[in-house]
Amino acid sequence: MKKNNLAKKIYLLVPKQLWLQMKITTLLILLTTFCLQANDSYSQNVKVSLDIQNATITEIFREIENRTDYRFFYNKTLLNTEKRVSVNSNEKEVSAILDQLLAGENVSYTMVNNYIVITPKENEETNSPGVTQDNRKTVIGIVTDEQGEPIIGANIIEKGTTNGTVTDIDGKFNITVSTDSSVLLFSYIGYKSVEIPVGEQTTINVQLQEDTETLEEVVVVGYGTQKKVNLTGAVSSIESKSLTVAPVANTTNALAGRLPGLTVIQNSGQPGADRASLNIRGFDSPLVIVDGIEAEFHTIDPNMIESISVLKDGAAAIYGSRAGNGVILVTTKRGVQQKPSITFNSNLTLQGVTSMPKPTNAGQYAELEREKWIQSGRPIEQAPFTEEQIRKYYDGSDPQYPNTNWYNELIRDWAPQQQYNLSVRGGNEAVKYYGFVGYLNQQSMWKQNGGNYNRYNLQSNIDASVTKNLTFQLDLAAIIEDKIFPSRPQSAGGDNVWQDFWNTLPIYPATLPDPTKISYADGGGTGGAHVTSNHELMGYNKGDNQNFKGTGTLNYTFPGITGLSAKVLVNAIVNYNKSSTFSKPVQYYRYDIASDTYTLAGALGNKAQLSINQSRNSSITTQASLNYDRIFSDIHHLTILALFEGIDYKGDWISASRDNFLSPAVEQLYAGDNSTAKNNGSASEMGRMSYVGRLNYSYKGKYLLEATLRADASAKFSPTKRWGYFPSISAGWRISEENFMQNADNLDNLKLRVSYGQSGNDNVVNFQYLSGYTLQGFAGYLIGDNPLKAIAPSVIPNPNLSWEEIRIMGAGIDFSFFQRKIYGEADVFYRERTGIPGTRQSTLPSTFGASLPQENINSLDNRGFEFMLGTYFNINDFEFDISGNVAYSRDKWIHYEEPEYTDPDEIRLRKVSGNWTDRLFGYKSDKLFGSQAEIDALTFMQDNNNNTSLRPGDVRYINTNGDDRLDWRDQIELGARFPHWTMGLNINARYKNFDLTTLFQGAFAYYTDVWLLRSIRVYSEEVYNLRWTEEKNNTDALVPRMGGSSLNGEASDYRYKEAGYLRLKSASLGYNIPKELLNQISIEQARIYLAGTNLLTFDRLKKYNIDPEAPFGNAGYYYPQQRTISFGINVSF
Repeated sequence: MKKNNLAKKIYLLVPKQLWLQMKITTLLILLTTFCLQANDSYSQNVKVSLDIQNATITEIFREIENRTDYRFFYNKTLLNTEKRVSVNSNEKEVSAILDQLLAGENVSYTMVNNYIVITPKENEETNSPGVTQDNRKTVIGIVTDEQGEPIIGANIIEKGTTNGTVTDIDGKFNITVSTDSSVLLFSYIGYKSVEIPVGEQTTINVQLQEDTETLEEVVVVGYGTQKKVNLTGAVSSIESKSLTVAPVANTTNALAGRLPGLTVIQNSGQPGADRASLNIRGFDSPLVIVDGIEAEFHTIDPNMIESISVLKDGAAAIYGSRAGNGVILVTTKRGVQQKPSITFNSNLTLQGVTSMPKPTNAGQYAELEREKWIQSGRPIEQAPFTEEQIRKYYDGSDPQYPNTNWYNELIRDWAPQQQYNLSVRGGNEAVKYYGFVGYLNQQSMWKQNGGNYNRYNLQSNIDASVTKNLTFQLDLAAIIEDKIFPSRPQSAGGDNVWQDFWNTLPIYPATLPDPTKISYADGGGTGGAHVTSNHELMGYNKGDNQNFKGTGTLNYTFPGITGLSAKVLVNAIVNYNKSSTFSKPVQYYRYDIASDTYTLAGALGNKAQLSINQSRNSSITTQASLNYDRIFSDIHHLTILALFEGIDYKGDWISASRDNFLSPAVEQLYAGDNSTAKNNGSASEMGRMSYVGRLNYSYKGKYLLEATLRADASAKFSPTKRWGYFPSISAGWRISEENFMQNADNLDNLKLRVSYGQSGNDNVVNFQYLSGYTLQGFAGYLIGDNPLKAIAPSVIPNPNLSWEEIRIMGAGIDFSFFQRKIYGEADVFYRERTGIPGTRQSTLPSTFGASLPQENINSLDNRGFEFMLGTYFNINDFEFDISGNVAYSRDKWIHYEEPEYTDPDEIRLRKVSGNWTDRLFGYKSDKLFGSQAEIDALTFMQDNNNNTSLRPGDVRYINTNGDDRLDWRDQIELGARFPHWTMGLNINARYKNFDLTTLFQGAFAYYTDVWLLRSIRVYSEEVYNLRWTEEKNNTDALVPRMGGSSLNGEASDYRYKEAGYLRLKSASLGYNIPKELLNQISIEQARIYLAGTNLLTFDRLKKYNIDPEAPFGNAGYYYPQQRTISFGINVSF
């Protein structure tokens, strides 16, 4: 932290008590900043006329400030603030007035530019080191920073006492200590504290090292910023360096485990579609605000981001109707006053599968097919494969019996990813700028023409001072994406390329001698995944997305009213999207080795077809606000915000398609058959208008209050229900600032927080208060020879449909001890949602022609807690910062519109009201049947067919109610579908030029579906290894008998397994090249690093080879999560 030489002219003294350190340091920063900006020294001969009778010294100081540009800095304990004096001067110099005013006081003053610093007079008798007459010792010295610059106002305390002093403008100090055994504690905000025993020393020179972690932190909140120590709501934040520990393609995946209460689940690893789902405290998707504007942030390059804040309770209520699920605030980097700094970052990443079941080889496949046939009770002589054929498939030496490993043939071990970005940052007093250009390329895990995703990020943020009181900001951004993948879907679900993969048989060859012909491998009618995963063969899905954003902001500070400013912001966002799906016919063949002949086995499609979808969506946001920020009498800090916001949304969509192309070589619509032409389209408009008010009050920096009120209007509702009003209030008490805590030397900060807030939700179909009709998409009537489409009423209008209301209450505590060597926070919360739209259970006659409307009838609540604890310490050249967080939350329905249940089992299993929202039901199992005798001994009917379908190796279910049959009444609550416990453990370590950062992330107490016996042609190796066999009769097997009863796949604890996990989410090892080497080649900083994500996972699903974040019920049927290893370099010039 460098000091400017001008600062040496300032003699700034703070009191001995530690509790004033932060206040004085803030004043020093402001003072130094203004000194840097001064072009000409403020005249010390300024004259002023005063006529003040019977006033205190502080009142006279304030009057001088009002009439001149002077600002006073002083400690009130130095002055007799009760003494009253009179001043009568006519055009008298301020210095002369001060000489008169301070006569008789044991203080002096220094005038530097327009600052007047009041300090105590020096005692000449204490300037020489040595032993005093009462055997106490005087110690002198200098305190400097790492560059050797003196630190002004550093604190020196005799440990265990209240005896202390501070350094002067030259960093010098002198202090008298009681004994030689005394220990001096040297501290300064922003630097690491140092303890030095006095011993026989009379001169002690100390060099303090900067500690950026303890600098006073400013957090982005709704429509502004606040000091973290003054927050009264539950707000968590992280900075850029935490987001860029390990390269990620999607910013959402960098947040996992880093913020308490934020749950991050990544369900896919597909390039361009690997966005994680986010929820705050178990709520639904939160509102995302980027640089003050509602926007998505998953496609923003993490290197562009300055900070991310998460508003979790009443702090989010300022965003009203859109904030019911919490708010994520993203702030991009801006220019700073410095010489231009150019930063280049480059990394090469390898992506590999975390966990994924692998298909069986040809021998295993044939063995399982035969086993399934026989164990299902069918004739053994008709089994699909003989023992000899199975042996040949295992052997693989006979070309007539190929053994194809389709996983190795189709899927890469590691797919490449490249990321490059270049930024420039700098500015002066007039203009500050930040520019960014980034490029990302991700390749698919499919080997042959599996596709790729490209993203380009461009950002320009400019801050300009137009006049002394007027500033202008211009932010321009563009995100351009393009991708190409096979036309077959890859997302989780049934009919996709992953289904083709599990239907591709290993008993067929991957290639044929004639490279122009495609091998037939079944694939469930598609020929095989080697066809459908190759966009050059079967066709493609191309996507082009262009997002443009521009924001202009004017800030005006009123010169006549201290603390009053105005702001006007206008933002426009336009998004263009185009998606093209082109399908080509593919023929595949069988090959007979003996005759060297090819036989056409089938085809995927007959002729090419093309469909195109284009959409354009735009929004215009306007904000106008007044802000008043002022401190009265040094103890009352008042901030008031009044804001108007209006948002207009527009969108349109159009599609066109044609089939039966004459040739797949021409990929344009005109090449298709005119008679197959189809087109469609739609357009939409929506708007919101809001008024916002916020008041922040702080008394002596220890009693904190915040109140907000937001009025939102949504065009979705009728004029009488359009407006919603959402208040919030929160308070904080900084106990550590109380006088009775001043002797708690090891306490840095202790703050209690409470909050209450209301917000809303207008997430309903637009304009349900209006009558409307729906145009049927089919010809419903025939008049003559002409088929005619019909229109039908949509729903009965409901003019009373209105806002869903959300109330949230919370309480929390923030603490830190021992110069932040221990720090943490804890929160508890309760949230209630009422007026959730739902449809009543009443029914209408089918002849009515319309359905019942939605009404505000459902409600649920949510409760939970969060806890974070961290420690920071350093040992010689080692530095460690370790923090962990844990959170719990869960939803429960208060009322859900449903039938009136009277049956006890229906109430237990089907009733929603009064129960958790994500209960998972199923049967309780007791291993597998080991013999027919066990089946015969059953006292109830398990298969609803007198147990005649049961065989050894089938799942044994427990008849929980003890009646004569197994049915839905025997099901029990097994657990939850979604994780309600989450945790994160962050470890940051540094040794000299090396740095190591690791993040462990976990989620617990939820279940997933591990059923592996799906309706597919090829089972996995896990099925083969974990199955029950007659030879082993392993009744504890994880997979029941092949060809077993259909009841084996029923919902049960045999199928649903605990999926909790702990994952090494990210790790990075870096080395900063010594500056002595870099200075020779004009490089400011250079760091090389090795990093990775999803490196290790500890869970109970290893035996199934299923990733714990796999979509429920889709294990193996989706693009799996990726483990990444990256090598990169970061250079600044």
